[in-house]
Amino acid sequence: MSLEVAIRGGTVVDGTGGPGRRADVGIAGGRIVAIDDAVEAPTEIDASGRLVCPGFIDCHTHYDPQVLWDPWLSPSCWHGVTSVVAGSCGYSIAPTKAADRASLIRTLDKVEDMRVATLEAGVNWDFETYGEYLDVIQLRGLAVNFGGYVGHTAVRLYVMGQDAYEREATPGEINRMKSAVAEAIAGGALGFSTDRAGFHLGDGGRPVPSIVATQAETEALIGVTAEIGRGVIHVAPGENYRWVYDLQPALGRRLNWSSILTYPAAATSRAGYRTKLDDHLAGRAAGADVWVQVTCRPITQHITMIEPTPFYTMGSFAELVALAHDDRPALYADPGWRARVQSDLDANGLLASRWDTLTVVESPHQPGLVGSSVGELAADRGCSPWDAMCDIALADGLMTRFEVTFANDEVDGVTALMQAEGAVMGLSDAGAHVGQICDAVMPTDFLSRWVRDRRVMSPETGIHKLTGELAEMLGLAPDRGYLRPGAVADLVVLDWDHLAVGPIRRVNDMPASGERLIADQPRGIDHILVAGTPTRLNGQCLLDQLEILPAATLRPS
Repeated sequence: MSLEVAIRGGTVVDGTGGPGRRADVGIAGGRIVAIDDAVEAPTEIDASGRLVCPGFIDCHTHYDPQVLWDPWLSPSCWHGVTSVVAGSCGYSIAPTKAADRASLIRTLDKVEDMRVATLEAGVNWDFETYGEYLDVIQLRGLAVNFGGYVGHTAVRLYVMGQDAYEREATPGEINRMKSAVAEAIAGGALGFSTDRAGFHLGDGGRPVPSIVATQAETEALIGVTAEIGRGVIHVAPGENYRWVYDLQPALGRRLNWSSILTYPAAATSRAGYRTKLDDHLAGRAAGADVWVQVTCRPITQHITMIEPTPFYTMGSFAELVALAHDDRPALYADPGWRARVQSDLDANGLLASRWDTLTVVESPHQPGLVGSSVGELAADRGCSPWDAMCDIALADGLMTRFEVTFANDEVDGVTALMQAEGAVMGLSDAGAHVGQICDAVMPTDFLSRWVRDRRVMSPETGIHKLTGELAEMLGLAPDRGYLRPGAVADLVVLDWDHLAVGPIRRVNDMPASGERLIADQPRGIDHILVAGTPTRLNGQCLLDQLEILPAATLRPS
């Protein structure tokens, strides 16, 4: 086959973790054909002084709705990510029936901060099954390869309707759910995912369907992957994570869970990261093919009290979730409810040591407060930080924007987690919490601030953790994750010394003028190719110039 594109003069870091070497890469028909000392082609891309790597894989996204209106899958497309996996934590949007779509939207609003107005305007429900969903996506085109899990919450709603929020399933319903999971995987889902954390509230302030399910139901649905011999599993188990190491050996299918984070000592509701990491390593040593997601990103969020999703893990907030926005100020002013929230805060300890770093970053009517911490303001006012936060928010019509770091800001702990055996880079949550975080930049941040600047591992190992390691875990190898002849030509060319996330800014470019945070000006990402087609050259995005987008849906082999 005649070569079409050559990437010349770079150092090839092939995704295996092995040392880089000076070589050219030849591409034809969307695949790598040659990696050699000298390769020529009609189209040549200069990679002199650059690293030539496999395209990055993001194993934990929530792009399930966004892909239907944004085939670029931004901001991931700007950061060297060429493949994403959605449907994490049990929250796919297929299969679904017309009667349950509004309820599913309201659950995504509460759990993943996907605003109802945006979803209603952006999702055209021209599918029911998971296979139909993937077909719609492929027909519309993709700039980034897209795959996903079929989610427990969606499957439960599909079979049980509104009863999915209320009760255990009957044996017959479990069998129908198993059939739905099998059909979804046959239709192209990469596997099955579930949220068993126990604290997420969905439509109407009710526990999300996957949490209502019994453990027997959950394991029966996970077991479908073993019965059909296809698919990987993702679990969000919360603090009750040890069972996945007991289940996996008998299951025989690869399983990953999210996540291990570092927490301050005052957060007594969370086990320490060392305890979890020791359990993980012991489970793998005993033979469990279980992988755990970790991240380099601190869990820092911008929140408003009109929709304070991070607080919905507390039982007292079920009262708020059930209320319309117009009725919420009265609850924030209620001393009895404030006291119930304070009791929850005292019990979980998540903010006990954080009030002095929980800051006001935007205030429509109190601009003088911007930059001040809630702890400082509470001391000045002679009240508790929680009361101060409520009072500040009420004065702004609940539209004050606060910034808070909940977890994962202990450098030594984060380093240990990223270096651990069987720990994979994940939890970007791209597509979710878009008004609060922009962690789709995780690959760029990891390579620049942690691998290059802190030297927590070699560049080759760092790139392996974003490429080959994830491709193996997800069953996407050998086609993806590596630079080798025969592999799909998904590549990124990096200016290593200048690599940086770039500015993060707030825009209103979602359907129904929904807001989000984006990072569309990274530095050091010179070129991106997807299936051999350049989507970025010389630091400039080319997607708006392409008549046909080059990516594909990812389906189990």
